[in-house]
Amino acid sequence: MELEWNGTSVDHLEQIQDNEYNREEMLEMIVPDACPDIAQISDTWGFCCLTRREVSDTGALLTGRVRVTILYIPEGGGGLQRLEAELPFQHLSECAQADGSTRLLASAWVSSAETRILNPRKVLIRTDICEKVRLYRLQTLQVYDPPEVDDTLGLQTRQQNEQTDLITQTAEKVFVLEEDLSLPGSRTVTGTPLQLRPEACSAEARLIGSKLVLKGTVRLQSLWQEEGGGLIPNSFELPFSQMLDAIGVGEGAQYQVCVQVQSWQLGQLSGDRRSLPITLELCAQAVFCERIPIHLIADAYSVYYPSELHTERWSICRQGQEDSRQPVRSFALCEQSVQSVLVCHGELGLTQVAREDSQYAVTVPVSATALCLDEGGRLFSVLHSFSASFQPSCLPEQRLQCSCTLLQMEALPAANGLELRGVISLHTQTTQIAEVSGLTGLEVDESHPQEHTGQPSVVLRRPAPSESLWDIAKRCSTTCQEICAANGLTEDQPLGDQMLLIPRKR
Repeated sequence: MELEWNGTSVDHLEQIQDNEYNREEMLEMIVPDACPDIAQISDTWGFCCLTRREVSDTGALLTGRVRVTILYIPEGGGGLQRLEAELPFQHLSECAQADGSTRLLASAWVSSAETRILNPRKVLIRTDICEKVRLYRLQTLQVYDPPEVDDTLGLQTRQQNEQTDLITQTAEKVFVLEEDLSLPGSRTVTGTPLQLRPEACSAEARLIGSKLVLKGTVRLQSLWQEEGGGLIPNSFELPFSQMLDAIGVGEGAQYQVCVQVQSWQLGQLSGDRRSLPITLELCAQAVFCERIPIHLIADAYSVYYPSELHTERWSICRQGQEDSRQPVRSFALCEQSVQSVLVCHGELGLTQVAREDSQYAVTVPVSATALCLDEGGRLFSVLHSFSASFQPSCLPEQRLQCSCTLLQMEALPAANGLELRGVISLHTQTTQIAEVSGLTGLEVDESHPQEHTGQPSVVLRRPAPSESLWDIAKRCSTTCQEICAANGLTEDQPLGDQMLLIPRKR
């Protein structure tokens, strides 16, 4: 007789891809006729606008463009000039397991950008683009409960309670932030900023009911040119508050949140040249992980008939995550003496995680650019690249994943160069996998009942080392309750090495 056991389904998301890519895009550009010839490049900055994300049976397709701002000193002198260019890109992240129902979370950023002068009217722009692609497929975890049968089979079952961490939901929301940038002081600028760099900093996330509440700021670093030719650096902090749907997510869920500026657009400078409207499009993404209880049937047998077990193995996952802020420093040697620093910005490359013996090492490349003035008031730029390294705590049996975000970068004049100081937000996630077995069914051979004729109704037996009460009852075709009753024990009591009376179930 084959007993079919009832199944309990737990829906969750399986991560089928977590890939990072580093790609290069290049463009030769002719300087527009309205712009003067180029004598020296002062700064190049690239901003990645990810305009389209889609999933097909072949994988994830990302489409976007890199907005590049070039600051240069023209031939014959004069004020700082600006050039703008766009580099379109498209990339397919292949995944054989993807289909139309696969969920995609993706982000992209420019880790470095540079411009080389080919001649006074032509330049070569090179950008490094970093992409992070995560794909999730809906899965169902099936566990089984024992069937309801009458006592004629003498069916005994042993349950095992486990917990596993599963990704249960993802969320994404695109929202718009509109603000007016008000210039402080009394100086008047000539037009829109020479350079404007928006960066989203998600400061706080909290799960309230079926909503994830986000509060953060967008930091805008800008450089303006006034009518007399002087340069005015300025920064703005634009707060935002948003809610993401978290339907079906439990209150104790863990979550990882990423907020990124997707695009931005400037309006017209006001008549008094004191206010500039800006519209920013941001994308917030979240992944929710919950600890799900799982009740397995670890073992079963019949006290009256031989039985054959059908088993299955499950992977039990334990996850932990931690956020920390790590200071970083580096020194950039300069040929010119730095009098002051106008603006400084930095970008991170792809985070590298390597295992050295029992310790993980995390390394992330940092690219920093500082726009400086020398003692004569002449403008020049300093480009400096270095690596930041960390050693997060992680057990040898755990797998480690890390992501880094640059929160701050500043440059201070020092002897013979610049001292660069920054703060990196480090998010670590540890994962430990264990295998457990459980039953999915049981076959009972009712045609061959166990024969106990001539055997004693009670035997005296000493438990073997590491032998449990369940093991003894199963071997002797009796029940744990019968043994406990005969010996005055409880089922959770250690057996020790005492002799036990084993009554045989008849």
